Amino acid sequence: MNEDILKEVAVFKATKGRLFGKLLSKSYRFMSEIASEYLQGIGYKNFRIGHAVALLHIDLEGTNINTLSNKACITKQAMSKLIKELQNEGYVTVEKDLTDARALIVRHSAKGVQALIDWKRCMEYVNEKFKEILGSDKLETLREILYELVDHYEASTQYNKANDLRHAMMRKDSMILDDFDKN
Repeated sequence: MNEDILKEVAVFKATKGRLFGKLLSKSYRFMSEIASEYLQGIGYKNFRIGHAVALLHIDLEGTNINTLSNKACITKQAMSKLIKELQNEGYVTVEKDLTDARALIVRHSAKGVQALIDWKRCMEYVNEKFKEILGSDKLETLREILYELVDHYEASTQYNKANDLRHAMMRKDSMILDDFDKN
């Protein structure tokens, strides 16, 4: 092997802890763990962040599963599974759409609305934990930077391509996801 290439690889590997994707992934994992501990501490069992995401995307007047899956950027099958789990636990009600017999409308139950309030408080708790480490200014700067990135890609065709589950990066058999899952 070429010695220059090996040196380049060695330098790259030495900085792998500062790779953007890895930092975002680990930060999300820490946020998830803090949130899970908080929710378990106030009595939630079998409640995952995916459930909170689904609840957040349900409009107050109700939303069909197709719209929910698009809003959450997951497949209809995955959203249907989340909704079924939420329904079984009493967080949502599901009924036929009167305007489209093929569709179902998902609505928050009283328990689901309370879960949203608890999720709001949970996110405030997570923010406080991160603020203890970063301080208010850095945390707000981080939020603004991440918002700018998300806003840019949501508005671009690149995001739409990356959001397509057929896109190579999004497939479970993708080498990128395999490497990502190992870290």
